[in-house]
Amino acid sequence: MMATAWPLPCVLILCACVAAHHNATFGLFALNRTLDGRIQRLEPLALPCFSSFEGQPVHQDEALCLERQANYTNPLYRRELPSGYMYDTSTINASDPASHDQCLLDSTNPSNPAAWENTDCKLGNLPSWYLAIRSACDAVKAFKYAKRFNIKLSIKNSGHTYVEDAGSKGSLLLWTRKLQKLRHHERFVPSGCLDEKPYHAITVGAGIGCGEAYEFADRHDATILCGYSPTVGLSGGWVMNGGHSILSNVYGLGVDRVLQFKVVTPDGKLRVANKCQNPDLFWALRGGGGGTFGLVLESTHLVEQKMPMTAAVLSLPTSDTRLVAKFMDLLVDTAIELAEDGWGGHIYGTHFVYINPLIANTDQAKVSLRKIINFVDSVNGTSEIAVSDSWYSFFQDYVLSGAYSVGILQLIGTQLAPVDLFQTEEKKNQLKAFFRDELQRGNMPYVPVDSPYLSIKSGRPTDTSVLPAWYNSLWEIGVGGRFNWNSTLAERQAVVQSLQEGSGRVAKLTDGFAYKNEANPFTPDWQRDWYGIHYEALEEIKQKYDSDSVLRCWGCVGWTKVDAMASSYAAFMNITA
Repeated sequence: MMATAWPLPCVLILCACVAAHHNATFGLFALNRTLDGRIQRLEPLALPCFSSFEGQPVHQDEALCLERQANYTNPLYRRELPSGYMYDTSTINASDPASHDQCLLDSTNPSNPAAWENTDCKLGNLPSWYLAIRSACDAVKAFKYAKRFNIKLSIKNSGHTYVEDAGSKGSLLLWTRKLQKLRHHERFVPSGCLDEKPYHAITVGAGIGCGEAYEFADRHDATILCGYSPTVGLSGGWVMNGGHSILSNVYGLGVDRVLQFKVVTPDGKLRVANKCQNPDLFWALRGGGGGTFGLVLESTHLVEQKMPMTAAVLSLPTSDTRLVAKFMDLLVDTAIELAEDGWGGHIYGTHFVYINPLIANTDQAKVSLRKIINFVDSVNGTSEIAVSDSWYSFFQDYVLSGAYSVGILQLIGTQLAPVDLFQTEEKKNQLKAFFRDELQRGNMPYVPVDSPYLSIKSGRPTDTSVLPAWYNSLWEIGVGGRFNWNSTLAERQAVVQSLQEGSGRVAKLTDGFAYKNEANPFTPDWQRDWYGIHYEALEEIKQKYDSDSVLRCWGCVGWTKVDAMASSYAAFMNITA
């Protein structure tokens, strides 16, 4: 912990660099003094199971090791740790030729001693230090010293990311989990907007996750949009990259509903960003990505009244590929009519989970879904149609009850499937053929149905920087890949090669546009595919508020090929389809 005395070698280095005022180590030391010693060394989540860390012997903490093993795949446990990322793809140096620059357990069996016996725990791609941000003042100081002393920074809440846009090797991590503000507003008026109508809204601190926001909104008879996982941060990369929800079909994207941000920009200033104050920054934060324009302290979101809604879970009896293909055919054929009726959800190949806030009657829902229900019944599948009294009730019953495991080394590559794929028989047959081909390759379809199709019927939003392709889309489709905890570099490169080839197959249907949070991280033309026509304007705003590029993160505005080649993904940058 930096609050204690530093080792003599560090002190000597610091003294040698005082005159230059550009040494990051000295800058960290000086910053820490202004923060009463609150900067701490970051330790890998799995470290208690190891007896060696960065080549030095350490105490093996048996009790804490058992705790980490028991909770290794638990997202709620991981989000409470600064070193806890949902997917360990972010934590390892994946390009290490020896595949040793990491500190992992075996996610399929966390008690497997092969992961730690005779193995040195290394930081990998994890930040070296962290600071729990508790106020705007903390962030102002961090940016001031980072700019002066060239301290590398990264920003993280729960670490719900597949790439290194929430942490990087050698950085000081600004951890926002402790920003726990929650406030309900019956009549919210954005600051400085004197003539603006009041909104029913909720303000959330940057550390608040979707599950916490849902529970709070429900207690105040409101419905707030956020992600499908309880640990996704509402104020972070989710909303700043667009923010999809399975309610987005009816109520739009997160960027369409955010009313105001409080943010510390890299020039060290606390700012309010809304339509009346710093409107250029407000525009950039609504679609231009997290972790690059500043550290968001809180955001305020338009909410709906608490309402009943109908859930539908329809399942096939087996995972037989021929049966799944027929199921997907039918879902493609009915996609537009179901969207018109208000449905959104997730398709998992053998089943789907849908929700509809416009229908609160099981008979009406069965009429809307009759084609799907008839098919599922004909093959002896199951159909569950039920009315939940609120979004939070649905979330508890259908999402939290089947909480997914994390701690894996996952890569994904989804792209936005445009509406026109579903409008002609020729296009629909191409999409059906794609799913059949993927099934033959052993890839079970996974399709988020979360585009703002119905919401734009009353007018397409024009005041955000989100990728415009969102407003022409209906589904997300894609491919994925996964590293094993003990993969060799060659094996990892083979996974990336497969991901690139799969992304190429998808792009033939979609034109390549993608939601950055769930895109192939090795997308060659990422500026175009993730930001569209807005990238140049976003770069200008980035230069205005962060002229020294204090904040740099993977695939974020301002990121360069030089940055990529210096990253833990350097070994994959020349792999193409």
